[in-house]
Amino acid sequence: MPVIDIRHLTKYYGKSPGIEDLTLGVGRGEIFGFLGPNGAGKSTTIRLMLNLLRPSSGEVKLFGQNVRTHYATLFQAIGNVPGELKLYEDLTGRSFLTHMNRFSRKAPVFREDLLHAFDLSPEELNRKIKDYSHGMKQKLGIIQALQEGPDLVIMDEPSEGLDPINKMVLYDWLRHLKSMGKTIFFSSHYLAEVEKICDRVGLVREGRLIAEESVSSLKEKMVRRMEVTFARPVPGKAFHLANTKILEQDPGRLVLTVGGDINPLLKQIAKYEVTNLVFPEPSLEEAFMTFYREK
Repeated sequence: MPVIDIRHLTKYYGKSPGIEDLTLGVGRGEIFGFLGPNGAGKSTTIRLMLNLLRPSSGEVKLFGQNVRTHYATLFQAIGNVPGELKLYEDLTGRSFLTHMNRFSRKAPVFREDLLHAFDLSPEELNRKIKDYSHGMKQKLGIIQALQEGPDLVIMDEPSEGLDPINKMVLYDWLRHLKSMGKTIFFSSHYLAEVEKICDRVGLVREGRLIAEESVSSLKEKMVRRMEVTFARPVPGKAFHLANTKILEQDPGRLVLTVGGDINPLLKQIAKYEVTNLVFPEPSLEEAFMTFYREK
């Protein structure tokens, strides 16, 4: 039985679709990344999963139970980090964690370890949240979601506002929870983030799920942009490989896209003297939107 079981889920805002006919399942001990640009339907889906919105049609089951009829008990097994996080600004950090813990009445077994990992000191916890930076608020929101070791963690772009070090702390904790058999569902628009920790991903565009597959399969289809500058002019025809497409070509410079395995292209480039090579992480648009445009 899947931990998350979504069937034909649809939500309209008037005549505008938030999400349409979404069907997917996420199993125990799986990290599932839900990807898409802003406005694609990620937050709508998460709010429907948490019973914060009512669907126009379809249903969401968590642990085999419908969220609309059983959420009063289901929420005790769920940790949540909402998008655009809002906290109780007049509480201290420690009071907030204690207050949130009272809803489930479960022991906050990971609280102190999380506070140490995210480097929130006792002095900072005694300050009011309204005096926190954006990054500190995000860390506090993550800690409240994970402090009890919930069986299901649902997060809406949880790394927003975190510096690179704290992003790695978050990823390490999600992997740790996965190793304990916990299930993690989180939305993101950062491809590199999803590559690091997810087992499977779903891509949404304009309210519809247009792809759902493993990260390894995704990498085979990834389209990336590369810009190479050579010490001397090179024959452009030397780079007409099966998985490449030349976008721009000057005597000593090439701009191209490469999909899937990049090693044939790297071997070809290595035959010439290179003065500069730019090969950034693919954007969500380059990696997915181009590949799935026909869909």
